[in-house]
Order: sequence, then C-alpha cells, then structure tokens
Amino acid sequence: MAADRNRTWCDVLFTLLPCIPAGGGTSRLPVCGFALIALISCNLQAQEARLEGHVYDEQGTPLIGAIIRVLGSVIGTSTDAEGAYEIEVPPGEIRIISSYLGYRDADTTITVANADRAIDLDIVLLEEGPNELPELIVFGTRAIGQAQALRLQQSALAPQTIVHRELFNRYPDITIAETVSRLPGVSIIRDVNEGQIVQVRGLPEQFTAVSLNGQRLPTIQPEADQEGTLDLIQSNLVDEVRAIKARTADMDGDAIGGTVDFRIRQPQRKFEVLAQGGIGTNFGFDGNLAQQKGITQLTGVLNSEIADEKVYALLAGSYFRHGRGVQERVLDYGRGEIFGDPQDVLIESRPTNVNRLLERRGIIGAVELRPSVYNRLRLSFNYSENNQDVEERQLFLRDNHEFGGGRISQRGTTYNKRRQLELVSLEVENNFPKTRIDYQISFSQTRENLNDRLSNIYSDSLADRFPVFGPDVLTAALPGGFFNSQQLSLTSSTQENIGLEEDVAILSLNVTRYLNKAKTSYLRAGGRYRSKDRTYGTLFISDPNPVGRNVTGGNFDDLPREPIADDLPDLPDGALRYSARQRIEAGYAMYAANLSQRVSLSAGVRYEGLEVVTRELDQDTFSLRERDWLPSLNLTYRIRRDRQIRLSAYQAVARANYATYLSDRPVPLISLDETSIGNQSIRNTHSNNIDLSFERYGRRDGLLSFALYYKTLDNPTLRVSTTERESVLDVPVYRTQLVNIPSADLFGIEVGFYQNLGFIGDANGWRFWNVNGNYNFNALGADSRRFTFDSFTLPQAPRQTANLSLVHNNPNKGISVVAALNVRDQIFDRVLDDRPVYRNGLVTLDLAADYRFYKAFSVYLRANNLTNHSYEEFFGKPGEEGTSIRSSAQFGTWGVIGVRYQPDGTDL
Repeated sequence: MAADRNRTWCDVLFTLLPCIPAGGGTSRLPVCGFALIALISCNLQAQEARLEGHVYDEQGTPLIGAIIRVLGSVIGTSTDAEGAYEIEVPPGEIRIISSYLGYRDADTTITVANADRAIDLDIVLLEEGPNELPELIVFGTRAIGQAQALRLQQSALAPQTIVHRELFNRYPDITIAETVSRLPGVSIIRDVNEGQIVQVRGLPEQFTAVSLNGQRLPTIQPEADQEGTLDLIQSNLVDEVRAIKARTADMDGDAIGGTVDFRIRQPQRKFEVLAQGGIGTNFGFDGNLAQQKGITQLTGVLNSEIADEKVYALLAGSYFRHGRGVQERVLDYGRGEIFGDPQDVLIESRPTNVNRLLERRGIIGAVELRPSVYNRLRLSFNYSENNQDVEERQLFLRDNHEFGGGRISQRGTTYNKRRQLELVSLEVENNFPKTRIDYQISFSQTRENLNDRLSNIYSDSLADRFPVFGPDVLTAALPGGFFNSQQLSLTSSTQENIGLEEDVAILSLNVTRYLNKAKTSYLRAGGRYRSKDRTYGTLFISDPNPVGRNVTGGNFDDLPREPIADDLPDLPDGALRYSARQRIEAGYAMYAANLSQRVSLSAGVRYEGLEVVTRELDQDTFSLRERDWLPSLNLTYRIRRDRQIRLSAYQAVARANYATYLSDRPVPLISLDETSIGNQSIRNTHSNNIDLSFERYGRRDGLLSFALYYKTLDNPTLRVSTTERESVLDVPVYRTQLVNIPSADLFGIEVGFYQNLGFIGDANGWRFWNVNGNYNFNALGADSRRFTFDSFTLPQAPRQTANLSLVHNNPNKGISVVAALNVRDQIFDRVLDDRPVYRNGLVTLDLAADYRFYKAFSVYLRANNLTNHSYEEFFGKPGEEGTSIRSSAQFGTWGVIGVRYQPDGTDL
C-alpha cells in the first residue's frame, strides 16, 4: 500500500509540473529539471519503520534538543521539550548515534525487519569524556528550538549565529530586522523608528547579502531603486534566522560583510496551531490634525500532516496596522564667506508635521512531499505587502539676505505608498548512499508604487517680503504655529506617480559526493543563475491654473485630496523612464573534511560572471560585463568538545545596483524633493577578508563568542548629494549620485554571549533566567582625498553597537518577560554640498511580557521605544566644535496588549 501511495503522489506531481509557468522569457528547462528530480525522488522508495523513544541523562532527566541520527544517512531529528524523538528508519542493521553537548555520544546498533512498523528505543547519555569530539556535519532534518539552533551553529562550516523563533518570538519586535539587530555583529538602519535594513560586521548595507528561503532579496542603495527592505517581513512568520559572518564557496560572492538568511515557517510533522490578536496605541507626537494613533495586530498559523506521513502543509498569515504622527525639522545654513561670518549661518527652517497610517500584511503557504526519508520536495509561496497613507504639512521659512528680507512658503502633501513582494519557490532534496543532490528554482516579483502624490504650495509674492526672521524664530517655528497677517497664495498644484517593478528568477543546483562512510568529508560542486529585470516609470502633472484660497502665515489650508488627472496610464510601463537587467552566472567547487579529531577544513573557489544592460528614453543602451574568481578557506580547531577556534579567509565582491548605470539625467525618487543621477563609470567593490573567532558552548544552551576581523575594500561607494533650488518657489531639491572612493579598511572586535543563570543555583529559580548580550567595535577608515574635509568612515557604518537582554521564562507558571536594550553609535551618512552629514547615536529600550492564564490561552504585552530617543542629523561629527544640527525627529513610545491561543505542545 505504501508503494502504491507513493506512485499516486508521483502521478499527481507529473500532472502538475508542466503547468508551472517558467516565467517571462524563460525557457522550460527548469520545469524539465523538476520532472527529472521528481522522477529520482519517486524511484527511491523504501518501507520504513517508526523509531521512537526518549533521551535521558543518568538521573533520568529528559534532554531537550539532543540529536538522534542514523549513521551513514541524512536521517535525523532532535528531542522535543519532553526529551522525546521520532524518526523513520529503513530495514536492515542500522547504527543510531545520539549526542548532546556536555555528554558522550551513544552508539546503538539495532536490526529493523521488513515487517517492523514501530520500534521503541530509550537512550541514556553519560557525562562527557575529556577527548571526545563532534563530527563536522550534523544531520538534523529539523532545527527544533534554540537548543538545536546552537548545535547547528557549532557544527557549521563558517562562523555564524543562528536564532530560532522559540527565542526571538518572545521579543517585542515587529519587523524581522529588529530581531536580527540583537545578534552579535549585526546592526540595522531604522526608518520611522522601525528596523528596515540589516548590516553585518559594521559595513554599509550594500555589503550584506540578504536572502529569504534561499531567494536573494534586493540590495539596498540610495539611487533610483526599489527599497526591498525587511519591514516587509514580519517576525512571527519567520522560523529561523542565520547571520553568517564569513563565506564558503557554495555561497553567493557578493557578501563582503556577511549573509543574513531568513527561513520562513515550513511544514512540519508536528501539528501546530496559533491565533493571536492585539490592540494598542501610539504615544508619539499628537499635535497633528486627524492623526490616527491606533494599533492592531493579528496572526494565525496552521501546520499539519495531511496524507499518511508523506504530505505536510502550512498556512500562516499576519496583519499589522499602526497610526503614527511625528514632527520633523530640517535646518539649512549659509556659508560664512557669504555673510562675513566664520561660522555657518542659519538661513532656513522647514518644520513638518507627518501623519502616517501603515498597514502591513503577510501570508505564507507551503506544501512538502516526502515520498521517503531520503527525499523531499517543497513548494512554498510568500506574499508581503506594506501600504502607507501619508499626510505632510510643511512650512518653509527662509532668510534671503541678498534681498534684505525673509520668505514664507508652505506645502501640503498627501500620497499613498505601496510595496509588495511575491515569492514562489520549489526546493528538491535527494539523498543517495554516497551522493546528495539539492535543487531550487524560485521566482519573485517586487513592486513599489507612489500613488497620486498631490502637493499644493502656497507662497508670498516676490515683491512683498517678510522681515528677517533670525535664528531664534527659525529654530522655534512650527508648521501651524507661525502667524502673520501676510497672505500666502496658491502658486503650485502638482500630482506625481512613480512605479517600479522587479522580477527575479534564480536557478541553483548543488551536488555533494561523500568521501567516507561517516560522511564527515565530501566534495561539493554546483552552480547558480540569477536573473533580475527592472522597469521604472514616473509621471508628473502640474496644474497650469491652480485655484485656491489664500492663507495667512503658517495656517494650513485643507490638504489636496482630488487628483489633477484621473485617467493616468499604469506605471511603470505607461510612463517608462528606464529599464534595466542584471544576469549573474556562478559556479563553484569546494572540499570539506575532518582532517583529524580536532581540525576541520573547508576550501573552495567560486566563479561569478556579471552582465548589466540599461536602456533609457532617447539614450544609447549601456552594457557591462565583469568576471570574478573568489577563493575561500575556513578552518575549525576544537580545543575540546565545547570550545573551538575558527579561522576564515575569503575574497568577496559588492556590486552596485544595476540602476546606477544610467546617464546623468535626473530620475525622481519616491522620497520627496530627491532625484538620482546615474553613474556609468561606477566600479564594483572588491574585498579581502580575514576572521578569527573563539566559541564556548555551555551546558544550559549557553554561548560565549569572541571574534576579531579585518577587511580591506577597493573602490567602496559613497552617496554624494547637492542642493539645488527650484527657481520660482525657492524649494530645495537634492540630487544624489553614487560615487567610488579609492579604498577603505575595517578592523573589528565582536563579543557575544547567551547564558542561562541556572549555574548560580536553582534555589531561587535562576534556571528560568537568561541574559543575552553583544558588543561590537569597528575601527573604520576611508580615503577622503576627493573631498575638502579631512576624513570620514564608511557610510551607515557605526563604530560601536551593543545589545543587552534579560529574559525570564518560567514554563511551569506560563510566564515570560523580556527587557531588551539596543545601543548604536553615531554614523556617517553621506556627503551633502561637500559637507559630511552624521546621524546621532541611538538608545532604545523595549519590553515584552507573556502570561499563560488558562490552558492554551495567554495574554501578551509589548512596549516599544520606551526611551523615545531623538533622531538627529548633523553637519560634522556630533559634539565637535563647528558642528551644526541639520534635522531632528521623535517618533514616540507605543504599546500593544493582546490574547494568544496556542495549545500545549506547539512552539511560540
């Protein structure tokens, strides 16, 4: 019957595969590949028996997260919260290896008859011996909990940090970027006080590779480009996060800083159900008109086996709605030589009130077929959407000394900004006696649209000036608080639409050939093809005869609601500004082995070829080709079972986004008053990297790590902006271009720890307490010879970051409390009008609490940004002489309280 069932699923699979679209302009070769690998999968059938039991220590205490595996195969699992395990094993004589940090491996041989369907086997592990060492590779088919995540981290080829949702779902984080910021060596860039962009090892965001289920997400750059930021991904839909600090040959080469890999929840044998909902409010700036302050959170997860241990399915969804108001201020200065003053003179103030209503939706689904324990096929889908409705009321106060007076203008703006990510991925894994083949193909589409940005600008007449305002008036002005009898007239009414679409297709194949029976050494080779296509369109309409009433001073008229034109073409194709494509083909070969009981090695080389083509209206087509060979070496020396030293050396490359290769024609960005200038001479950044780290793994899932790293970069990039003023209305417009600087280097120190406090003693319940922290110091330097100022660091790269979390988790009483502190040093941001712009350091404190009050029901509380730290920009380094503040904003504290339904035995 089992074989008949397997053949039935194969028939279904072959029926469905030809229907899978190959993507626009792509051949049907990937579909044929699916069919071939599915055929292999379906022909490797066997009648397995269920092996189940518990793992205990000598005192009979269940061991949570102990690894159970069948020697010479990829069959394996880890024990659950009760120390129980269950695996399927083939007929014959098999060896079962059981392992747990701090204990000796147990080697048990059993014989499975063809007629066996269920076998019970309880295992007792003894305290560790002095010289016993783990193998290079851990064959755990599922990472169950943070305990198993630490074991996978210990046995990985390259240094990395792995965090399971069991840990990070207790934190008060909304976006997954905020969760990652609590890992050693990782920092983030925030927008509207929400984490968006991830950085590894103190390097700018374009030097970090980010992937979702193996699908690369877009690299962030400030030119005319999609944002692709991690605020699209909600943390409660993520199963596991890996921050990989070095590179092996089978990883993408464009990861100078490292790689952050997010694994979305996947189907499992274990039944899981979760439903939660919460409401809250924002305690930020509440002086805006019609501000919406409410918060809504909803999450649902259903995970189940659906067909006789062969088919598993998952469906999960998440919704987040947040109304927020903020008051921002931007200040501009005149140069001293203009006014005869050695210091910069404040000449302009632009206070702004912003209302923002954010809605974030996400849904994931997956089906996994397991025709045997040797083979797996998974089809998954992810849809994420970020939708913002924004209102802005902005006042312009400017002293025009050359005219002997001041000017007042005001702008009211409304718009909708929408970003979407759709991702479909098929992953196949086949395991033969000496060979493993895994194969993945994925398609994604990202859209970003600015819909009907309507702006009305009111201004005074050129003939009738206001008095000179002076610094006190300029710094104290509020958007609706500057009163004057002078009339402002409607002088401009505009409508702007921007649309961007990007399609990404990835095809990868990896073949692993094991060289010994224990599978502790192997050769691996493979390739990857990545195709990215982008179109970008803009449409700007100006009302030639704006009609509106006059307003007085800083009093605002009603914001524009009705578009100037209704029947507009769909963007981006309807008003195309440019199209671009990028193709990267890669191949690699690597060798990994245990050279001895103490020493493990992986070494390899990767080839990557790049092709970029851009097309613009009325411009010649631009094309670029480049080739790179990127070697890598990773060594691990095990001092003892729980302590090891890692050494990594590798080369990597960071590529400018292909939208950079446009002409010098300005392209409007979604950011207001900002345009991008292309740079067809931009060069890719190459780096040499070396990393030395020490790791100590404790008994109670503890970890202490220390790392030193050094990186040299050739041709790193920098964002340079210049200010231009609109001739009639005198509104500043910023033009931004990405440029190369000759070189930069970085030396860093990283310390991380995760420690259960049970070693203090159990008398006062210390085993329920954990402390988690990390600290990073980065000595950064960059060549500044092309600028007039002395020196700067790499952009968006903090010199110091630190995190400290105190976690109390008592499952007996159903209580979990987390206090999380995040600290980030000041950062150099960009060059504006030949002056360095810095952002201030930030300190944020968040709290989370959960209490299970009745069976499967619990209540949770989240309080974010309790410090309400101000976000500030400076011309020059903050605290130094001659530094001038350029902008400031505060976003307020907010909190949520909610109820969760989660039956016993399911994960957080």
